[in-house]
Amino acid sequence: MERTPGLLSRIAERVLSWVALGLLIALGWAIYSMAPETRQAILAGIWRTIVWLVVVAAVPWSAKLYITRVLEAGSNWASLALIVALTAVDALAGVLLLTGWPGGLWSWLAAITALGCAAAYNYLVAEYLAETAGG
Repeated sequence: MERTPGLLSRIAERVLSWVALGLLIALGWAIYSMAPETRQAILAGIWRTIVWLVVVAAVPWSAKLYITRVLEAGSNWASLALIVALTAVDALAGVLLLTGWPGGLWSWLAAITALGCAAAYNYLVAEYLAETAGG
């Protein structure tokens, strides 16, 4: 049975929504108040990250064109090669959009984490496509 949310959960939802909106407005104001060069660098980084996320989201769906060939091979190595190739495309897109390698330890950690998430997404999409193709 489904329960209807209580008064406390509704209040908490409203409060958290307003806090999130306030934080977004504060972040926007902080970026606006920065020096023009810094602001431009931050906005360029945000824009490149969004483009990379779109590329990462779209690339594994191209496997629909050749997933039956991979399934016909009947080998786990072929599936692994597909996942590695898709992840390599994601990494290449990241390097091209970053215009170079990450600069410090935290940048490397963020890049490796993002690439790991992209690899997991590639695996999940490839599994879904294999199931829909009858594999």
